[in-house]
Amino acid sequence: MRHAQHTPPKTQRPLNHAALAAGLILLLAGCAARYPLDIPEAQWEAMTPTEQRQAREQQVALDRARAEQRAAEARAREEKAREARLALEVRRQEARPGERVQCVLEGELRRGSSWHAMTPAGIDVVSGMTVPVALTSRDGRRRQDAYASFDGQAVTLCRHERELARPGADCARLVGTQRDFARGLAGRVETERFVRGTLRCDLPLRTR
Repeated sequence: MRHAQHTPPKTQRPLNHAALAAGLILLLAGCAARYPLDIPEAQWEAMTPTEQRQAREQQVALDRARAEQRAAEARAREEKAREARLALEVRRQEARPGERVQCVLEGELRRGSSWHAMTPAGIDVVSGMTVPVALTSRDGRRRQDAYASFDGQAVTLCRHERELARPGADCARLVGTQRDFARGLAGRVETERFVRGTLRCDLPLRTR
């Protein structure tokens, strides 16, 4: 009696991720500009050594100018942010009763398709101004910039500043009267893709 010959199954060779990564790097390097000032290879090869040196020097000067421009723009942004912080602090100190409210948001922050427990976020906002608010997950791995406003009756927190004045935007809102805020107002806030939890607000104590 003949026995059927057993043929071992063929095994697939494991994917070499390192080789794939190296190949991708080489491909990207080949697509990148190889010569200063994006000079085509044929033109570069036809240039004299002096012309090539001048092209390299021009590229260095161009890179330096671009770096200086980026640094100047960063300094301008920082100065603008500093002025905004100063103006906000002055407005807070000068706010009349009922124009300033302090809040704490506790709950969850949504990033991607998942909800994540967030550290309590303090919000100190005065009517007529927009306040940036940093929201962070408890594990510190996720962060969401947000913006808050107060119009005397509603505290609004949105992902984007432009959403603050847009009806129907996916924002968290707590609405009450001046008496409500003076006593301390807390409520559940729910958004579809931003935050959910409890927002507690009251008017700050008068120090003068």
